[in-house]
Amino acid sequence: MENDQVISEPDEIQQRALKTWYPEGYPLHYDPLHPILALAGEAGELANLHKKALYKPGFEVNDSDYIDELGDCLYYIAILAYQLGLTIDELSQINREKLAGGKHGWPENGKYEEGK
Repeated sequence: MENDQVISEPDEIQQRALKTWYPEGYPLHYDPLHPILALAGEAGELANLHKKALYKPGFEVNDSDYIDELGDCLYYIAILAYQLGLTIDELSQINREKLAGGKHGWPENGKYEEGK
């Protein structure tokens, strides 16, 4: 891979995603554009699902529909994070630290409380 940050051991979800991302025998390589565009497409599918629920008479959406699309997004996030040298846990930790700062950060106790 061309990116110096590539992790040596992907986490479990990344291992599963990588099995379908790169065909067997195909070299792992740094190509962030592919998962970025795919993630944008999946996010668009999620938005389109909600749009249909709002504006298409008789169209019903349930939590499992949203979860399915979120899972597709997670697949591409896992691939991109791998290419950037991060596990999902490391990416989550970076995001937790980001959310801890600023006026919209997590509360001091680290737990979200409804309405606060």
